[in-house]
Amino acid sequence: MRSKDCRHYSRRELIEIIYELERREAELERKLEKAKTRLKERKMHMEQAGSLAEVCAVLAGLFEAADETASMYLSGVKAQAEGLRKADRKEKAS
Repeated sequence: MRSKDCRHYSRRELIEIIYELERREAELERKLEKAKTRLKERKMHMEQAGSLAEVCAVLAGLFEAADETASMYLSGVKAQAEGLRKADRKEKAS
């Protein structure tokens, strides 16, 4: 607002205008701080999501290794059981 524009306002009106401008400024500052906080939280969530993705990849590898180990164990147990059955059949046949 230019000084020529302000001349026709009374002192009280000018004070009210200044008060309203200060109130708006304070409101905008609160909104800005809130937006900064939300942005910081989003950045943190994105960083955590990256970390979670890495953890998931590691866990997937661990689960694959555990599955492979369990399969090998079961194959060994089955082979041992089959060997015992064959030995039992030979004894019965003799």
